[in-house]
Amino acid sequence: PLVVPAPTGVMDLPALREALTRSRHPLLVTATAGTTDTGRIDPLTDIADLCTTHGAELHIDAAYGGPLLFSPTHRHKVHGLDRADSVTLDLHKLGWQPASAGILAVPHRHHLDPLHHRASYLNAEDDTEAGLPDLLGRSLRTTRRPDTLKIAVTLRALGRSGLADLIDRTLAAAHHLADLIDETPTLDLYDRPTISTVLFRPTGADDTTVATIRRTLLTRGRAVLGRAHTGNRLWLKATLLNPHTTPQDLHTLLDLVDRLTNDLAEGKTPR
Repeated sequence: PLVVPAPTGVMDLPALREALTRSRHPLLVTATAGTTDTGRIDPLTDIADLCTTHGAELHIDAAYGGPLLFSPTHRHKVHGLDRADSVTLDLHKLGWQPASAGILAVPHRHHLDPLHHRASYLNAEDDTEAGLPDLLGRSLRTTRRPDTLKIAVTLRALGRSGLADLIDRTLAAAHHLADLIDETPTLDLYDRPTISTVLFRPTGADDTTVATIRRTLLTRGRAVLGRAHTGNRLWLKATLLNPHTTPQDLHTLLDLVDRLTNDLAEGKTPR
C-alpha cells in the first residue's frame, strides 16, 4: 500500500493523483471524513473523481464525521460521501451510542455477500434447521453482541431532525470554545474546528508543560482532555460530544487550564 501525504491535515490531491498514475492496478483508496487528531475532512468529491478516473474503489472512514449528514447546516462538509464504495460510521461519537456501535455501509446489498460465508464449526446446517441461534448472521464479529437494535431505536426515536439538533448544538459549542480561546491572550488556538474537535495550548508553553497540564487535570478529576501532536507541537484536545455543554462549562475549562499554567510557571504546586 502507498501512503499519501497530508501536509495540511487532509489528503494531498496531487500526491494521490501521482500514486494512482504510478500504480498499474490501483485497488482501493481510503479517505477520511473526520480525522482523529483535528477532525478535518478530506476533499471527498475530488478524491472520488480521481478514483473514477483510475478505476480504484473508494472507502471513506466517516467514523467521526459521517453523522453530519443528518444536519442540513453541516452536511455540505461531507459532500461526496455517497460516491464511496463503502463507508464506516462509528456512532458512539456523533450518534450517542455504545462504543461498539459501528456501521459498515455499502451502496448495494449484494456487496455484503462475502459476509454470508458459512463455517460448519460455527453453524452446522442441521443445528440451524433445529432452531439454534445463527451467530454468523447477527454480528460481523460473530459472538460479540450486535448493537443494531440500539441504533435503530435511536433513529426511530429522534429521527433526522432530532439528531440534527443534537449535532448542531454540539458543533456550536465547539465554535464557541474556539471563540473563547481566540479571545484569551494566554491561549493559542490551532485552527477553527471542522467538526467538534478544538486544539489549543497555553501561549509560550513547552510540550512538557502541556502534557503535565493534561495529566494533572485528569488525575485530579477536573477535566478530561485528549492530546494531539501536530505542527511539531503538542496540543490539548477538546473533542466536544455533549450537546448539553454550556458556555459556563467552557469558561470553567479554560480557567482551569489558565490557572494550572500559571502555577507551573511560578513553580507552585498545581492547585
